[in-house]
This record gives sequence, C-alpha cells and structure tokens, in this order.
Amino acid sequence: MITVNTFTPMKPTMQMLCRLLDQVTIRGLWFGMVFCLSSWSAMAAVPATPAAALQKAVLEWVVKTQSVAPEAVVLAPLDPRLQIQSCGSPLTMDLPFASPDTIRVRCAQPAWQLFVRVSVSGRVAATSAPAKAEPAPVEKRQVLVAAVPLQRGMILTEAHVRLATVDSPGMPVNVLEQVSQIVHSEVLRDVRPDTPLRSQDIRPTVLVKRGQMVLMSVGQAQGFQISARVEAQQDGRYGEQIKLKNRDSGRMLTGLVKGPNQVQGL
Repeated sequence: MITVNTFTPMKPTMQMLCRLLDQVTIRGLWFGMVFCLSSWSAMAAVPATPAAALQKAVLEWVVKTQSVAPEAVVLAPLDPRLQIQSCGSPLTMDLPFASPDTIRVRCAQPAWQLFVRVSVSGRVAATSAPAKAEPAPVEKRQVLVAAVPLQRGMILTEAHVRLATVDSPGMPVNVLEQVSQIVHSEVLRDVRPDTPLRSQDIRPTVLVKRGQMVLMSVGQAQGFQISARVEAQQDGRYGEQIKLKNRDSGRMLTGLVKGPNQVQGL
C-alpha cells in the first residue's frame, strides 16, 4: 500500500505580515539615522575657508565697533582672484580712511593685508559737531576816498574827497588818511569814486612859476612879520624850497613855497 503525502503551502497570516513590515521599517529608520549622522559629521569636519573666516571676522568687528545689528551689515563680495592665506594669528582691523565703509584687514603671520568694503544701515548717529568759534572782529580804519570822479591833472580840494571806514586787512600801507594830505595837490591818474587814494596817486601842484612876483613873508604870523615882493627864479611846488631875487637890492634869497605865489623866507 502506497501512501502519498501532499505538501500544502501555508498561507501567511495577517499577524506575520505586520511583523515583517515592522522589521523592515525599523531597519530603514536606523540606516537613515546612521547616514544622516555620518553626513553631518563629515560636513562639520570640513574647515571654513580663509575667505569665509575673514568675512565672519569682519562682520563681527563691524557689529561690535559700529553698534549695529548683524543683519544691517552687507559685505561686498571679495575678488575671486584673491588667494587668501589662512592666518596663524587673530586678524586685526581698522579704518584707514575717513569713511567707515572701507575696512583694512591685516594678518601678522603670514604678513598680508587687504581692504573690504561694507555697507551699513542704522549706524548710531555721530555726536553733533562742536560749534564753530566766532570769527575775530575785522579791524577797521578810516581812509581817504574819491568823492567824485577824479581826472588826471585836476587840482584837489576838500570837496573832491571824503573819509570812509573800510576793512583794514588788505588795505595798502600808503593809503591817505587825512584831508590835509591832498591840499595843494594834483591828480596823477584817473580815479573812480569811492576808490581809496594812495600817495602815488597825487603830487604837490606847482604854486609858483619862474619869473613871477611872489609875496615872501619873514617871521611869525601871530607876531612880528615882514613881507616883501620878490621874483621867483624857478618853479616851485607846495613845500619845495626855491631861489628868489630882490629886484631892488639884487640880493638872492631862499624861500619855502606855502601857497599860490606865496613863500616863507628862510
């Protein structure tokens, strides 16, 4: 008698299927966590580039020295052609120019330096500038100016001039300051109104001409005085000393020109 055993495959139950899925899910999560941790460790192990370290140091320095928030600081991109070496010592920074927008970064070892441009918003306002000192008062002086247009050769009188107050700095040293300085004088060049008169603009005019009879006085006007008519032997301007001749005696005399056809005996 032959006995035949037939194999009937067992159908997995629902409970067995759930256990299998749970094992697959747990293993997937475990491998995923291991992969992420390995990737993070690898990234953390990569050191920052010298350029990134420089920019980070500059940002921190600006925030500290200019009292601004980090988000208010914008660093200009570095030139990609720059080959920045790692610095073996702390970077030092300063502002070499008047503007706070250019920062000089220096490294001691190895020795190098470069400049970084920054743009900062929300800076703390600078303290108000000190009040400017009041300028010293300008020194004034009175000078003689032309009251009317003066033409060359004109004989001056008091009506032709006036005193005016002007700034002393820049005024010529030979400017006239008294009306008495133009008495018996003539103009040597044309002068516009309100122009200060200088000593070279005038000269004493001729008051005595050669051959004329002039009145010569000897002595003091308030006391004993002698007057006589004499002949001028030369032309004479105000204040000049000229030769005179007494026609009656033929004697030669000397006198000082004091006015039109008037001399004072010496």
